[in-house]
Amino acid sequence: MTGISDVEALVDCVDDARASEAVAPASAPEGLRDALEQATEAHTGTYAVACASADGSWSVNVNGDEPFVSASIIKLAILGTLLDQAQSGVLSLDDSVTVGPSDVVGGTGVIQASGAGGSYTYRQLAAYMIQDSDNIATNLIIDAVGMPAVNEYTRGIGLTQTALNRRMMDFSTDVENYTSANDVAHMLQLVYQGKLVSSDASEFALDLLKGQHDDAGLLEGLPAGSVFAHKTGTLDGVFNDGGIVLDQNPYVLVVLSGDAERSQAQDCMADVAQKADSAIG
Repeated sequence: MTGISDVEALVDCVDDARASEAVAPASAPEGLRDALEQATEAHTGTYAVACASADGSWSVNVNGDEPFVSASIIKLAILGTLLDQAQSGVLSLDDSVTVGPSDVVGGTGVIQASGAGGSYTYRQLAAYMIQDSDNIATNLIIDAVGMPAVNEYTRGIGLTQTALNRRMMDFSTDVENYTSANDVAHMLQLVYQGKLVSSDASEFALDLLKGQHDDAGLLEGLPAGSVFAHKTGTLDGVFNDGGIVLDQNPYVLVVLSGDAERSQAQDCMADVAQKADSAIG
């Protein structure tokens, strides 16, 4: 005869099994990693790829933890730091700052056309930084939050290879800014999950990423009409892109490159995106 203690033990085992099943991660799409690896090996250059479900249930990568020169994709971490300080009351997104003569730098952006003297809120600067990759806007935000705070923020959210070591367009030293494909994918997952500082901050960040003006890269390999909330980054020999594919099965896709011309990297990205989307379905 089964005693009460035996029944209780059986119930406990069933409950434990259900709990284990509930937290068990979903499997990545079959053949996805092999397809991504084949895509990177077929193109000139060095590449890292991270592909993961937007909800965090599965992930695969190729060289995902390898540090790569970040170029402007580091601006995701700067945005996170800005939103974190706005949440804690260190500053307000509606505070304004005036562009000084020494703030005017080259590279990408729209503020440089207006030159010194213009005033912008941090909300406006964030939009310029993400959607236009504006370097003046980015440096003004770095000055406001502090470079050490950016690196403290990235460590706090679990990034291991991301480091902001210089302002945009500061080539006075040999130092560079770095990140990894897995780090970028993690930030994008936080945005999708509403966990980048807060749900409101995440929604703001997602709207900015959806308004990205540089559509060269991974979007070229996705099906026509795809909504891709993303951020690119370009330097000599470097072309990076990472974002969230907002379809019926939302997922994050990131490609970082090194030692590759932009056209070579774009070809690789298109190949990676096609293979990823086909495998995920």
